Order: sequence, then structure tokens, then C-alpha cells
Amino acid sequence: MQLNLKKPREVKGILAVAVMQGQALPFPEVTRSVRKDEFEGKAGQLLAIDTHGKAAFRKLVLYGLGEKKEFKADCLRRFGGAAVRYAAQVKSPSVAVFVLLKPARDTVRLACEGAILANYRPVKFKTKKDDYFEVKELDVVTNEQLGDVLKKAAIMANAQNYVRDINENPANIATPQLLADEARKLAKERKLDVAVFDKGDLKRLKMNAILAVNQGSALPPVFVVLEYNRGRKNLPLYAVVGKGITFDSGGISIKPSKGMQDMKYDKTGAVTAMGIIKAVSELGLPIRLMAAFAATENMPSGSAQKPGDIITAYNGKTIEVLNTDAEGRLILADTLAYVAEAKPRAIIDLATLTGAMIVCLGRNRAGLFTNDDHLAKVIYDSGEKTFERVWRMPLDSEYKEMNKADFGDIKNIGSETGDAGSITAACFLSEFIGDCRWAHIDIAGVDNIASSHGYLEKGASGIGVRLVTEALARLAKR
Repeated sequence: MQLNLKKPREVKGILAVAVMQGQALPFPEVTRSVRKDEFEGKAGQLLAIDTHGKAAFRKLVLYGLGEKKEFKADCLRRFGGAAVRYAAQVKSPSVAVFVLLKPARDTVRLACEGAILANYRPVKFKTKKDDYFEVKELDVVTNEQLGDVLKKAAIMANAQNYVRDINENPANIATPQLLADEARKLAKERKLDVAVFDKGDLKRLKMNAILAVNQGSALPPVFVVLEYNRGRKNLPLYAVVGKGITFDSGGISIKPSKGMQDMKYDKTGAVTAMGIIKAVSELGLPIRLMAAFAATENMPSGSAQKPGDIITAYNGKTIEVLNTDAEGRLILADTLAYVAEAKPRAIIDLATLTGAMIVCLGRNRAGLFTNDDHLAKVIYDSGEKTFERVWRMPLDSEYKEMNKADFGDIKNIGSETGDAGSITAACFLSEFIGDCRWAHIDIAGVDNIASSHGYLEKGASGIGVRLVTEALARLAKR
């Protein structure tokens, strides 16, 4: 979608305007006859009016932001989404948005993000796309010079859509090899350094935790490291790590069949890591960044790892596998230990790690686990700004004790009953980060959505891209 700046008098087609409840309606020559029962600015309320030649534009769309005391900035993303969806509904290739609130730099950014996100729909595998109309242009009505704002909004939202599009590929298409190919393609486009390690490399590196998860699959694993500004040693180094299970059957500890189709989304962390480094490189943030992930299926077969197996991870710690469906933490263990050797200022990992996270926080916030208070604040504040919100969870020593194994150093589940499942999973990961500052974001509850909302359609959400990119931008300013 192309973004343009326009003066009010230049709009000829559809003009969408966000209105707070109780606020006087704009363009009285058009809205004078609007009754209160038709539109009063309630949150999400929408009214389309033909101007009948009373204004330069053909149609006015009013969108309600609700009462001022209950207003959230994310309402403006929903406004942008509503404007684009209305334009698509009437098959208009363009739509203009006008936000009366200040400061314009913030309000315009939010509306543009929502518009771009709403313009994406997961229809790539439909042979008939008649029901989908793509809006090509978004005109932003303002008298201010906000080209830089439009550019940042486009970078952030398009990076999120990039993640959504890759993530919608099912497991028969999104193999570990496809993720490696996508990483190579991204590296070429953004002039990043990339290293792709195959199964033989993983054996040489003794990344036995990744190899153990892969044992049951007919497809070989890959380990991918993308680097931005690798040669700029004067810049601070940060790292993002993602979980890349391209399909999770649970292995020998097989999952129930109901809902198993959604396990194509168990690669979300890995794809999100690619989306983050894409956004960071396009923004030109003054940092070095590593984005690393292992990708493999977790399948049952005669060669699959078995409950009771003991494996030696990359950092030398032995892991007693009690449940093969707790596989994400195994591939993250080797990945985190590898990345920690580079001594980044902070590691942020994202993973659809535990169903217990959904029980705890539902689907409105991701779980945040970290060993650093400042990093916690940066990520939390970034979540509030991007509306990709997090909630900090504990990492007390008592929970770490629950991971102690009888026959190895640690076990891959804290308890058979699932007590504190998300916390013990995070504690497990903390065994592989060395002395690094580290944050783990459990996105199991937010990686995909069951029904569309203001600017995201049903399916992969891409949540985490704007959150972590914003956090890295704030860290870069220190």
C-alpha cells in the first residue's frame, strides 16, 4: 500500500474522519442532518455519508473513537483499519484518513499502521479471490510534513505483515528448508550477513538438543543466523532468538488431534525474529543485531526421541527429556547458548512456548520473563506503545528448583501436573544464557487470533515485531 500526504482540498474520493464521542462533527455542510441515533462517536461506530457535491470529496466516513476518558491510542489503529476495510468493501482503490487529534505525528502513525495491517488478508491459497479487494493507496490528510512518520509506520506494519504471510504457510510448504531460503532471500534484499547450518554442521557443533527434537522427522533441521551491521564493531550488539518448530505433533508424547492444525504456527518465533531484523535494518537503527533460530519438525516415528532420553546440549548441560512435547525449549537451549557466546548486551527470545501461558494471561498479553529490571521496563513500555502488550512473570529460585532432574542436570518439564508450566519453561531457558541480560517473551496466546478484530484478520498475528523493534530502538538511544 502506498502512503501519500495530502491537503484537505486535494481529497476527491472517500474521506474517513475519526471523531471522539461528544465532539462536534466535522464538515457541517455534510453532517448537519446527521441524527444522534445515527452517529454519536461511540467506539467503533461507523457511518458513511454521500456528500452530494457539498464537498470536494465524494463520500465522508465517520468513525467513533468513544469517550475521551476511555480512549486508548490503539483506537486510532482500529480507525485506520476500518477506513481501509470500508474502501475494500466498496471497491475503492484509495481512501483518505483525517485525524483531528494532536499530536499529528502520533495519530498519523497509528492510523497508518492500522490501515496497512488491515489491508493484509490470508488468501494466498484461495484459487478464487473475488471477495478480496486490495486497497492500493492511503492518503493522509494533514498540513504538516510527516513523510518520516509515514515511512516508519510502513516499515513497522509491513514487517509484521511479512511475518504473517510466511507464518500462514502450512507445514507441507513451510519446511525448515523454506525458512532457511526465506532467510537467505531477506539477507540478499537487506544486505545482511547470513549463515545456514545443516544437519552435519549441527552434529559438528554438538547441538544435540536440536538434533534430538529432529530425530522423528523425515526433514533435516537447519540453524540460521542473520546479522545486521556485523562489521560495525563500534555499535552495541543485541540478539533476538526465535523458536522454529515448523510443525509440532508433540512427538511420542503426541498432542490431541483437535486443534493440531494450528501447530503450523509453532514456527512463529523464528519468523518473527526475521521480521524484527527486517524492520531494524530498514529503520537503520544504530546497533548490531543477530537474529538466530533453529527450525525443525517435531514428529513421532521409530527414530523419534523418547521420554526418558538424556541429551547433552551445546553448552554441556545434560537434559532429561520427560515429555517430548516440551520440545521448543530444547531447540531454544542450543540456540540461546550459541548466541550467548557472542556476549550481546541483551538477548530477547520469542516463542510459542507453553499452553499454560494462555491459561494465565489469555490472548491479550504475552508473558515476559527477564533477569533485568531495566530491560523489563523497556519491553513493557514498548508493548504499551505498540499495543503488543506484555506482563512480567516471576523467575524465583523456587521455580528453578522444580527443573532439577533425577538422572541429568535438568529436566524439560517442571512437574507432571503442569504446575507453573510457563515459569518453569522460562527457568529452563535461563540455564542457557550465560551471563547475558535476557528476556523471554512467551507469545503462545497471541501468535494467532481466532476471529478478526479492528485491524487484524483471523490467522497469524505477527505480534512481537513492532514490540521488539520498538524496544531495540529505545535501547539504541541509551
